[in-house]
Formats: sequence, structure tokens, C-alpha cells
Amino acid sequence: MAEPQVPIEVDPDTGIWRTDGLPMIYLPRHFLVNLQQSIEAAIGAEGYRAILYASSDLSALQWCRAESTTHGLSAVDTFRHYLNRLSQRGYGRMEITALDEKAGRAEVIVRHSAFALGYGPETGRPVCYTFEGSFAGGMRHILEAAGRPGTPVCREVACVAAGHPECRFELTCDAVA
Repeated sequence: MAEPQVPIEVDPDTGIWRTDGLPMIYLPRHFLVNLQQSIEAAIGAEGYRAILYASSDLSALQWCRAESTTHGLSAVDTFRHYLNRLSQRGYGRMEITALDEKAGRAEVIVRHSAFALGYGPETGRPVCYTFEGSFAGGMRHILEAAGRPGTPVCREVACVAAGHPECRFELTCDAVA
């Protein structure tokens, strides 16, 4: 069964690409992997991880808010839609394998991660931390929509680049009422 195509509209006057009305940029995978490796070399993986986490968390939350409104989706369906869009854009095949909305917990599996593939299995460490903030932002949208307090925290707990069969992320929440 063929997957639906990602809708891309290109403004003939400005060259701006949009999907569902949101401006997009189309980049080759090696560019993102090379960028991550260069920044890690300059400031360290943990420094980059912290910067990326905050910006990805906010970006995912903003995206989920917009898409929820655009498509009239529930918060959970919006999070699933977000992972589907990331999958369709070549970041890897993403799937929520566990979700407890009340506890603010989830597990996300990424197969064929662009970052793990770019680094290679011989790297010996997790490299897909790029997704941590994004998944936390998706969970933040779920909590926000339900009016629940708490801050989602996501950590990569397994990575293909560290020798695991898939990349796995665990989301927890620091305080859910």
C-alpha cells in the first residue's frame, strides 16, 4: 500500500515551500548529519543536545498547535500526525509504542533514523538525541490540551549507532496532577 504524498506547495514568486500552510526547507540528509557532527566537534555532544532539545521542544509544540487547529485533530492524534510527517520527510520511521496520557508517559521507536544511518553502527553512542525535544514538545501539546501541569522529559535510551536494533525514546513527566 502506497503512503499518501506529503503536500508541498511552492510559491512561484518567493520560492517558499509550504506543507499545510507552514513554511518548510528541503535539505539533504547528509547536511543535517554533517551539521550535527560539526557542532558536536565545536561545543560537545552534550552542549549541542541541550540547545537542540530546547529549540526542538518549542518547535514541536508550535507545530502541533498549528496542525491541531488546521486539521481539527485531538492532541494525541496531532502527536501521531507529527511523527507521521517526520517519517514522511525522511527522518526515520517513527511510532508511538506506548502512551499513557494521564501519567504523561510514552515510548517512541525510530527505525531507519537518518542520524543513526548517517553516523553508522560503529559510532558506539546514541546520536539521535535530535528527536528528544521534538517528542517532548509533542507530549507537551497533549498535556497542554488536557489542561494538565507538568514538564515532559524525553531521553534516547537505545540507538542503532550504539549497536541496538532500533532507536528508542522514553518520555516521562515531572509532575502530572
